[in-house]
Amino acid sequence: MSKKEKSIAPQRLNTGSSQNLIQRIEDLTAYLKKNPRDGTSLKRLGELYAKAGKLSEAVSAYVAAAEILPKDPEIRRAFIELQAMGHTTGNK
Repeated sequence: MSKKEKSIAPQRLNTGSSQNLIQRIEDLTAYLKKNPRDGTSLKRLGELYAKAGKLSEAVSAYVAAAEILPKDPEIRRAFIELQAMGHTTGNK
């Protein structure tokens, strides 16, 4: 990813309202359509989906991120948190 693309990548923001959260998900999804190998953004998308209560979508985003960033401790922690919320991730 070029420096320009990195600067365009949606940044982590404090998601105060559900409307803002939905907009962040939409923005990040649009960005990822053009940059599908951006593991950090996939990880952020998983976080946003989890905050929105969309656990299946969160798992999908984290699985995709884990394929790119297989040793990322934040992704492993996210899978543990999703399991604690009662969602079966199927990832060990």
